[in-house]
Amino acid sequence: MNVKKVKKVKPLKLMITIVDRGKSKKLMSYYKSQNINFSILCFGKGTASSEVLDYLGLNEEEKDVFISAIYADDVSKIFAQLKEKMEFHKAGKGIVFTIPLDSISGMASFHALIGGGKEE
Repeated sequence: MNVKKVKKVKPLKLMITIVDRGKSKKLMSYYKSQNINFSILCFGKGTASSEVLDYLGLNEEEKDVFISAIYADDVSKIFAQLKEKMEFHKAGKGIVFTIPLDSISGMASFHALIGGGKEE
């Protein structure tokens, strides 16, 4: 009987970070320092009414949206540092949330998302 050994990989999450347009350089530098190797920067434009923007403490409609792959174990550390370094706890500084990644097709895709490193 030929049984393949299954390697355990750490769970990933997709992290979405939204900041005002043009304020992403500091965020990108922080992500690089944390070895967040897979980030896509998209440009967003809000369509919310001014009442909703005021309620959320958002100033501008144009946003920079980062989509990043991170290890699930790192979420609390990253969120705490965003609060400290980027002041995400203050209104209008930014929004960050995660979405679980339940499935990734193939180890090559997994390695691409984590920046080419080996699984643990």
